[in-house]
Amino acid sequence: MRQDLLLALRQLRRNRGFAAVTLLTLALGIGANTAIFSLVHAVMLKSLPVADPRQLYRLGDRDACCVISGYQTRFSIFSSALYEHLRARTPEFVEMAAAQADRVPLSVRAAGAGFPDSFVGEFVSGNYFSMFGVRAFAGRAFTMTDDRRGASPVTMISYHAWEQRYGLDPSVIGSTLSINGTPLTIAGVAPPGFFGDSLRADSPDFWLPLAVEPLLRGKSSLITHPDQHWLYVLARLSQIPTSFFHAVGRPVVADAP
Repeated sequence: MRQDLLLALRQLRRNRGFAAVTLLTLALGIGANTAIFSLVHAVMLKSLPVADPRQLYRLGDRDACCVISGYQTRFSIFSSALYEHLRARTPEFVEMAAAQADRVPLSVRAAGAGFPDSFVGEFVSGNYFSMFGVRAFAGRAFTMTDDRRGASPVTMISYHAWEQRYGLDPSVIGSTLSINGTPLTIAGVAPPGFFGDSLRADSPDFWLPLAVEPLLRGKSSLITHPDQHWLYVLARLSQIPTSFFHAVGRPVVADAP
C-alpha cells in the first residue's frame, strides 16, 4: 500500500493539471452530496417546525401559480370571497388559513436609508401562523385583528432576513419600514427554520396580512374581486375519516416546510 501511494503521488506530481482537475472533481462531488443530504434531511427526515404537521392539508388537486380569472374546472387556488365562504362553512376543519399562491417583489427601505432593498413577500391570512402552531421568535405573530379593515398595517420578517440584512438587531422589531411605498410596522420575527407553507427557492422574507394587500397594490388589488383566484387554502383537519380528505385535498407537504 505504501508503494502504491508513493507511485500515485509521483504520477500526480508529473501531471499537475490532471491532479488539479481530479481534486476539483472530488471537491465538487463531495460538496454536491453534502448539499443534497442537507436538503433531504431538512425536507424528509427532520420534523417540521410546526404543530402536528401531518394534520395539515391544502385544498385543491394541483399546484397553480399567480392568478386565475373567472371559472375554474379544477380548483387549485381560490378567491378571497371563496376562501372566507369555505372558512365559515366547513366545520370538518379545525382551522383554515390562506396564503398567496405566488410571491410579491418588495422594495423595502428603513428610516434614514438612502436606497431600498429588494425582498420577497407573501400575503397571508391573519390566522396563518396560529394554524401552523408557529409562535414568533421575537415580537408577536399575526392575529385575525390584523386582517380587519382599518387595522394598523404590520408585517412579519423571516429570521433569515432579520439575520442577513439587519444583523439580528432587536430594535428592528416595532420599527416602521417603507414597503412598496407604504409604512408598515414589524410586529415580529418568524422562528428559525420556518420558511412558510411550501419549500421554495424564493421563500418569503416578509409576510403581510391580507388586509395590507390593497394598500400595496392599489388599483391592482385582488382581494375585493370574487372572480380573481390567487390564494392557496390551507387547513388543519379534525378527527374524521381520512378518505374524506383524499377527496378534497392533500397534505400541505407531509415532510417539508
